[in-house]
Amino acid sequence: MGTSASKQLFDSAGSNDVVKLRSLIKEGIDVNMTAGPEGITALHAAAEKGHQRTVALLLENGAEVDRKTAEGRAALYIAAKRGHVEVVKSLLEHGGDIETNRKNGRTAIVIASKKGNVEVVKYLAGRGANLEACRNDRCTPLYYAAKKGHVEVAQFLIDSTAALEASSIDGTTPLMIAAQKGRPVMVEVLIDRGANVEACRKVRDADSYVNMERISLKHHDRMDAPRCTWRPRWGSCG
Repeated sequence: MGTSASKQLFDSAGSNDVVKLRSLIKEGIDVNMTAGPEGITALHAAAEKGHQRTVALLLENGAEVDRKTAEGRAALYIAAKRGHVEVVKSLLEHGGDIETNRKNGRTAIVIASKKGNVEVVKYLAGRGANLEACRNDRCTPLYYAAKKGHVEVAQFLIDSTAALEASSIDGTTPLMIAAQKGRPVMVEVLIDRGANVEACRKVRDADSYVNMERISLKHHDRMDAPRCTWRPRWGSCG
């Protein structure tokens, strides 16, 4: 089968045309053929669109569940990023690796947390995904939820025993990044759940300084004000 068959395969996968896809499979099409230098397969295309029926049909007919694109993205990662929980379920039910990661170390639960896809996060956690999974820079799912202000995701992760004080490679904790990004509700959640407010002394940029000063005023009863005396290193602000 040539270019025409390849186009038909990707068109049917992208449009959720399972009737056409079944016909192509019956004719013997290679469901793992790739499109272009990106290395995208029909499974990747269907996962990105959230076409669960197409994903299931491809998997039942030999699609490689953990096949990665040239950028290192497996179908599970793609579906988690897009928030397609039913596709995520199908992929894992067909043997997908829950800890599959990109070259930078980012797993499905990390990207789902970053994007605020709480139902995907809950499902992955329920299937045993590592809540402390990190990128190469050691940023955990909770770190990304805090950074982006995804409160429901953060609350779930904390309730599921995610480490409140896990820090990135530069020593930034979820509370510190939430303050830096000006996420007041997230800061409230983290403090209420027991995050170390003394982390304010470690923050070194102006925005974090201003935000943490406000926090210290609001939570003066829970902070040792005399000890929280750091000042920003203005020259380090980029």
